[in-house]
Order: sequence, then C-alpha cells, then structure tokens
Amino acid sequence: MTDNVSQTAVGPRWASLASADPHTVASFYRAVLGWAITETNGQLIASAAGTPVADIADLATADGTPGWLIHFGVEDLDTALTAVSRADGAVLPSAAGGGAATAVVSDPNGTRFVLRAPTTRHSKWPAHGTLAWGELITDDVDTSAAFYRGAFGWGLTEPSGPLGRREWQTHGRSFSGLLPRPPAMPAETPAYWDVCFAVDDIEAAAAGATEHDGTQLMPPTPIEIGTIAVFLDPAGAIFTLVQLTTDEAVA
Repeated sequence: MTDNVSQTAVGPRWASLASADPHTVASFYRAVLGWAITETNGQLIASAAGTPVADIADLATADGTPGWLIHFGVEDLDTALTAVSRADGAVLPSAAGGGAATAVVSDPNGTRFVLRAPTTRHSKWPAHGTLAWGELITDDVDTSAAFYRGAFGWGLTEPSGPLGRREWQTHGRSFSGLLPRPPAMPAETPAYWDVCFAVDDIEAAAAGATEHDGTQLMPPTPIEIGTIAVFLDPAGAIFTLVQLTTDEAVA
C-alpha cells in the first residue's frame, strides 16, 4: 500500500461524458437534474446548486470511448499514478478535464476511471444534481479488491443483499460501492464504474428521465444507501439516479 495516496484518493469528485450528441444529452440532463450548462472552447460544463459537477464533450474530440467516466480526487496526481502502475493498473491517453489536472487510468480488469487534482469537496450532503456515489460493476471482485486496496488503501465491506453489493471505505466510512455483475446485466456490457447523481425525489426524477427520452434499465429500487434507478440517456450512456437516505456518500 502507498500510504500517502491512501489518505487522499477518496470520493467521487467529477464526471466526464463523451457523447455522439453532446447538446441533446446536455438538454436531457438539464431537464432531469436541473443542471445549468455553459460552453467553453467546445466543452460543455454542467453545474448543480451553483457548483460545476461534470463536463460533456463530443465523442469525436474525446478519447473515442462513449459514456461516463468517474473522477476520484487525489492531492498529488504523480504520486497517485505511480501507485496505480505499481498495483498493476495502467495509465491511458486522456482528453478528460473540466479545468483540473486529470489522468485516465484503468484497473487490472480494464475498467477505466479518472484521477483528479485537486480534491475539492463543496458540500457535506450531495445536492440535487451533484455526483453522489460511484459503483464499480465488476466480473472479478478479488482482483478489484486487491488493486484498489494496493493503490489507494481502500477497504471493502462484506457482501450484503441478494446481489452481494459491497462498499468501498476509507477510515471506516463508505464513499462508493462494488457490485458483482448482476444476472440481468447483458454479457456484452463491459464492467464499468457507474456514476450516480443525487436527486431529491427519485420517483419524480425517474419519471422525468423517461419523459425526456431516457431508457429505464432498472426502476427505483431500495439499496443500502437509499433508492436508485438506472437509465440510458438519449445517446446511450448508462447512469444512475440516487435518493440518499444515509450520509455515507459524503466522504
């Protein structure tokens, strides 16, 4: 374990979307999550509750892989990248940003995510529309556990519930989850880090997503941290809405 990284690589801090239709999906998320959207140098920046939370880029100018990428905060990016490499992860070419120093990396299973400096947190309780939680959906729990423990010092709780969901922790506090590939998930869907955006009313938000041409993959469903609903946006990117009932997600 790299101790100085384990104290800082914690909590989802940003999300980047590469989309074939960025302006359409920006309008979708504005309607569902109340985002304010601004455009700078061809990049769309989304804000919630007055705080920038995500960027949306055209797939042609991103790294060629559609969908959401979750960002985890670190205090020192170079140290974190060294820890990733030592734990058998990989550092990848990157177009992710949103105004901070970032690097796209992957774990040994090939699951991509972003390391981001600085690690600013703007509120103790995730406001409506902000990134509240991440969920690693994986085919290899043991390899995932070993990598994130070795690179960042993350702990992992015991499985709970019918799907064996676990929670990533630092200092005894949960900030994201791990879910073994559920039986209903199509085999052709690769393992991925899911982005979970906070909503005040999950039923209303889920209805709004459907009304604005989102595709519901899972209806509102209670889990340990609250109630979640999973969707595809109009361009086909997977994301999750969550109405929290615990403050575990504010690490």
